Amino acid sequence: MCGLDVDAEDNFCRTCGAQLASPHLRTTGLRIIQPKSFALSGIFLLVLGTAVTVVTYLEGIIPIVALGLGCILLGVMTLFIPESTSFRAGRLATLSSLPSLTAIDALIKDLDIWPRGIYIPAKGFGAVPRVLLPLSDAPFAIPPGLARTSRVFVILGKNSNERGILLVPPGAEIVSALENCLQTDLSTIKLDDLEARLGFGLEILGISKRTVTVKVAERVATVQVGATSLVDLEEQLRAKAPRLVTQVGSPLISALAAVVSKASGKYVRIKDSTMDRSKLTVTLGMFADESEWN
Repeated sequence: MCGLDVDAEDNFCRTCGAQLASPHLRTTGLRIIQPKSFALSGIFLLVLGTAVTVVTYLEGIIPIVALGLGCILLGVMTLFIPESTSFRAGRLATLSSLPSLTAIDALIKDLDIWPRGIYIPAKGFGAVPRVLLPLSDAPFAIPPGLARTSRVFVILGKNSNERGILLVPPGAEIVSALENCLQTDLSTIKLDDLEARLGFGLEILGISKRTVTVKVAERVATVQVGATSLVDLEEQLRAKAPRLVTQVGSPLISALAAVVSKASGKYVRIKDSTMDRSKLTVTLGMFADESEWN
């Protein structure tokens, strides 16, 4: 903020007092246990336990054999920790989110809304882009300050069909959590830096390992995320709430759309999304103003 050089141990700026954070673990005061650390520890314990067990058994030192077997057991348990934690987190997300998301899908069907939602860019730490669902395909303009209103049904023009529904994206909390763990307002970063920041943030949140790619070509952004802990929720939503996934986005898809909208400062529309157990790919259209999507 003020350009002062800082040490790796500093948690606050010595001049302005701002709290310091960085997406690089070496330059933060935070100590975060990565899944990779569990894997290395588990492998070490397995190798150590096996070696101790074999050697002491051949030497006839039975009490130490028990110690070696204990190391093997701890190694197996340590290797299992990341997988079980991810499974429980993904299962909990599915059970808690599915009812409310299927209700939004039912609302879209009952109102017979077909246009895809438009993510309205937002600025400021903690601010999340809102998604607008126009009630018809008629041309419309987004009134100034629409993203800051608390209304759900909004007026877009003078005609009766120029109306829409303004929703908080299903992935709003993911966007807020990303900014909190990165300690960065996403509207201040460039699209060129988004891939590294997004990959780091999703890994820290336990949503996906650092296998994120972001490709931008003219007015299209393609975001690919590796295997995620939300894959069960994604699969169930595609089966039970397809309109929501297509027009608004699942929690993870909508979070990616909101992040791209905030980082680019442009309106974003979900063009397509594909998913299998190993990756999620989302194609997003980016627009400067209403003339490009009408």
